[in-house]
This record gives sequence, C-alpha cells and structure tokens, in this order.
Amino acid sequence: MDTFEKHCERKKFIDEGRDQLHEHAPFWAIFLSISSHPDAIRDDFVAFMNKAHLEKVQNRAERMAWREGLEFHLVNLSSLLEVEPEEIIGSWKTNIQKAKEHALKDPADKCLFETVADYFDVIKIHSMESDALGINWTDHVTEILTLIEAL
Repeated sequence: MDTFEKHCERKKFIDEGRDQLHEHAPFWAIFLSISSHPDAIRDDFVAFMNKAHLEKVQNRAERMAWREGLEFHLVNLSSLLEVEPEEIIGSWKTNIQKAKEHALKDPADKCLFETVADYFDVIKIHSMESDALGINWTDHVTEILTLIEAL
C-alpha cells in the first residue's frame, strides 16, 4: 500500500471481515503479504487534503496542508471562509478522539480521521487572522495529539 486510497480500501476490507490477501493473491502464491509504505501514504494523504482544502477556498492560498515528519499541518478553513475557528477545531478534536476509539461509523470520516490517527503523531491546525487591510497575519496553532499515549 502506498496511497491514501489503498490504505482506506484496506481498512474497508478489514471492517467488512474480508480477507484482502486471499481475494487478490495469485493462485500460485505460497506466502501472502501486503507491504505498506507509511511515508508514501502520508505524502499522498497530505496532497489529497491540500487539494481538497484549496478547492474549498477557491485557491486563495498557496497551500492549505503540509507535513513535517510525523506532524500534519492544516490551515483552518476559518482563515479564509466565514466560519468560526473553534467550530473546525472542535470537529477535528472530536473526530480524532473517535478515530482513536474506533467509534466512527461513516466510511469517509473513518478513512480520513483514522488515517490521521494512524500515520501522524499530531495535527497542527493553523487559525490565521489578518488586520483590516489583509496585510499583517497572525497564526494561532492548535495541536491535537494523535498518539496512543494521548488517550
């Protein structure tokens, strides 16, 4: 597995109790395995999130998501849309916690938030505000730990 999409497909197979190894293995295979490439999955996930968020803000920013090692950075949509910053942050906090508890039911939410919980140590949400002229920006960073120890 080397993409976000393949990772989510694998999780879906597991949730459905299906054996992906046997369903996709050639008949001649003796030893079955699935290799995972965590950095490739992280990179693909970040690219997906960046593209999705840039579309939401009509490309009015240079970037909306990036990673630094195991830290996932996301610009709060409230920085460019009319929505309260705490609404976005609260949703991420709630859903990351549910992901760690495997309590998410919606397949899209499960895929999104469990990927963050499985592949990143922390999500840093950047809530940015500008002055009246839109020249000087401040950046308030909210950290949400995704580590098992954070439970």
